[in-house]
Amino acid sequence: MKLNHLVSLLLAICVMVCAMGMTAVAFADENSYTMFMRSTYVEWIKELKWYDVAEERTGIHVDYIMGPDEFADVYSEVDQRILSNTLPDVVMTKLSQTNVYGPDGVFVDLAPYIAQYAPNLQAYIDANPDYKALVTDKNGAIYGLCKETPIFADLIGYRVDHFEAAGIDPESIVTVEDFTEALRTLKAFYGKDNKNYYPLTGRDAAIRFASWFGCLSNVSSTESHGIYVNGHYKDGSFDIRNENAYTMIETMKTWYDEGLINPEWVAGTFGEADWEAAMLNGNGSVFFDYYNRAQWFMVNGGPDNDPNFKMGVLNYFKAADGSTLPAPTSLKYNDECVTAVSAKCDEATIKAILTFIDYFYSEEGIVLANYGVEGESFAVVDGEKEFIVDYNTEESTPAGEKRWSFLSDRFTVCKPVDNEAFFKWNAELIAEAAGRVFTDENLRMSYVLKLDDEQSMELSNLVAAVYDAEIAGMTDFIVGNTELTAENWKAFQDRMDAMGLSRIEEIQLDAFRAMYGE
Repeated sequence: MKLNHLVSLLLAICVMVCAMGMTAVAFADENSYTMFMRSTYVEWIKELKWYDVAEERTGIHVDYIMGPDEFADVYSEVDQRILSNTLPDVVMTKLSQTNVYGPDGVFVDLAPYIAQYAPNLQAYIDANPDYKALVTDKNGAIYGLCKETPIFADLIGYRVDHFEAAGIDPESIVTVEDFTEALRTLKAFYGKDNKNYYPLTGRDAAIRFASWFGCLSNVSSTESHGIYVNGHYKDGSFDIRNENAYTMIETMKTWYDEGLINPEWVAGTFGEADWEAAMLNGNGSVFFDYYNRAQWFMVNGGPDNDPNFKMGVLNYFKAADGSTLPAPTSLKYNDECVTAVSAKCDEATIKAILTFIDYFYSEEGIVLANYGVEGESFAVVDGEKEFIVDYNTEESTPAGEKRWSFLSDRFTVCKPVDNEAFFKWNAELIAEAAGRVFTDENLRMSYVLKLDDEQSMELSNLVAAVYDAEIAGMTDFIVGNTELTAENWKAFQDRMDAMGLSRIEEIQLDAFRAMYGE
C-alpha cells in the first residue's frame, strides 16, 4: 500500500511538473520566435548588450538560426527552405524575393498587422514616403521590412607621416590637379629607391573616381545616365557620356604613365589583401575607400610596422571653378537585408514579432539601439547625449564577449538610425572626418530602384555585360592598349549603347518614375 501510495504520489508530481513545463513552453512560444539570418550577423547580435536589454524590456526572445556567411548563399537557402517547407517564423531575405514569394502566399502581408500591433512602425512608414514606396507593393501589401542604414560615403585616406616627410600640406590639395601634383611629389620622394611604391592604391576596380570629376551615374524623374542599379549608384558609378568622363580617363592615364597609381590595381589584379599590405608596408600613401578604412589601418598593424605610421582623411576635392563635387552615398534603405515573416505564423506569433520590432521605433527603443543605457554607456551633458564607454575598448572586446557597440551599418533588427550617434560611435579619427566631410553639400543622396520581375530579368544580363565591357574599354584607354582620342572615345560610347547601355538607362528611368513619381 505504501509503495502504491508512493507511486501515485510520484505520478501526481510528474503530472504537475509536466503541466508546469507545458505552461512554460506555451508562455515561451507566445513570447519568442525563430529567425534565420546570416551567421556573422547572429554572432554580432549575441555580443550586443543593448540587444539583451531590448529583450528584457519587451519580454520577447528571438531564437536565431545561423545561415551561411555569404549573402548569395543566404538567399539561396531561403529559396531551398521555401521549397522544402522548412521556413522558420522569420527570415533575412532580399526585397526581390519577398516580391516574388509574398503574393504566392509564402510570406505574410504585414500591412494590416502593423496597423494593429506596431503603432510606432506605422508612424515611421507614414512619415517616410520613400520607405513606404519601397516596401509596399502595388496592392498595398508589405511582405518585407527593409533595413535602414547610416548615410555615408567613401573617404580619402592618406598617410599623414608620408605627407609630412615629403613636405605636402594636405590643406593645399583642393582640386584633382592639386592632388596629381601631390602624387608626383610622393612618387619622387618615396619611389626613387623603391620600385614597388605607387602613391595611389586601392582594391578591386580602380575606376572609382567619378565623383572627383563630376561624372557620376545618376537617375531622376527627368533623366537617367550611366548604370545606376545593382550597387552602381555608389561603387563603380560613372557616366561615360558625361564629357568629364573623358577627363577622368585622361587623368588616370597620366597617373598610370607616370607610375602614380598601382598598375596591378588598374589591371584588376590587386585584391584587398594586396592593398592592405601595400599601405602597411609603405608601398602606398593614398586611397579612396570605405569610410572607416583609415582607422582600420591604425589598429591593424600600421604603427606596429612603422612607429611613425599615422592615417588622416583629406577633404573632398572641388572643381576648378570652386564648385562642390559631391560623393555618392550609401543607400538609406538596404533592400538586401529584409525581414520577412512566414505565412504559417499564427497571429500571436506575428504580434510578438511586430511588437519586438515596433519597440525599436519607439523613442525609448531608438535611444537604446543608438546610445545604449543612460549611466552605463552614455550620459546627457548640456542636453546632449555623450558616450561614456570607449569605442576602441568596446570594439576590441574578444569575439563572443558582451560589448556596447553601435555600428548601425550592421544588420541586427529593423530600426531607425541616428546618423549623429553612429558617427560619434567611431574612433576619433573617423568621427572628426565625418563631421568635417559629410556635409549636405558634399553628399549626393542615392536612391533605391524597385524593379518588377520583367525589368529585373532584362537588367540582370544587360548590366553584367555592359558594365564589364565599360571597365575593360576604359582600362584599355588608361594602359595604352587603345589610343585615347575623341574619335575612339565616341566609338567606345557607341559600342556600349549597342550592347544595351541606352536600354539600361530607359529601364532605370521608368523604375524611378514608377516608384517616386514624375
